[in-house]
Amino acid sequence: MIPAFYIFLAMVVIGVILYIHDRMTRHPGEQQDEIVQPTQDACTDDCCGAHDVCPSEMMLKHIDDPVIYYEDEELDGFKGRDPSSYNDKEVEQFRDVLYTLKPDEIMAWERSVKKRGIALPDVIKEELISLVNER
Repeated sequence: MIPAFYIFLAMVVIGVILYIHDRMTRHPGEQQDEIVQPTQDACTDDCCGAHDVCPSEMMLKHIDDPVIYYEDEELDGFKGRDPSSYNDKEVEQFRDVLYTLKPDEIMAWERSVKKRGIALPDVIKEELISLVNER
């Protein structure tokens, strides 16, 4: 019990020292930084962990960006399709585009495809995540 008291006492002393130091080093008229707490978690996606920021935040950040085509106009034919309904030949079309992209174009391509209403096949999503993680 006594070691816990000493630890608590040390924490209080350190806190007082830090408070005094902050007051002495603060310039006149300088305001304290406001800490803004989010009201709720903005990310409602099933984050895969491959992104630093969740995909919904990334989409909102780039919502006004125009759709960019990466020589993949043929993928527009898959607009509105269910990701599990692609056959092997169709998946290969996505794969051909994915593996011809430069590493810094991968996330922009994913946003472009989503903006065009095209759902990536599940296997391509996994490959895209692995490419992002490698980078």
